[in-house]
Amino acid sequence: MSVAEGWGVLFAATLFELVSTYFMHAAQGFSRPLQAALACVFYAASFLGFNFSLRALEISIAYAVWSAAVMAVLSFVGMAFLGESVSSLKVTGIALIVVGTTFLNLATTG
Repeated sequence: MSVAEGWGVLFAATLFELVSTYFMHAAQGFSRPLQAALACVFYAASFLGFNFSLRALEISIAYAVWSAAVMAVLSFVGMAFLGESVSSLKVTGIALIVVGTTFLNLATTG
């Protein structure tokens, strides 16, 4: 697997993680079995994709990018669409995570 393919697989794994978290939220504490089952399926796909991406990517970078991307997107979705609180401290924290992840990525390519 090439590095470019590894990034593509990691991107797909990130999307699966986002979808699984949506279904976990929709499952309302496993009270809705279909949504809970879909959450499990998408989590499994996410972890499989992450695992395959490690054939081409360094784990320290892949995990940082994967987890930071999921956290940043979910935080934005929660604040923008789910009525979660917004504060300058939250936004600053998310921005710092994105900047830190960018620096880690640059360290491996530069």
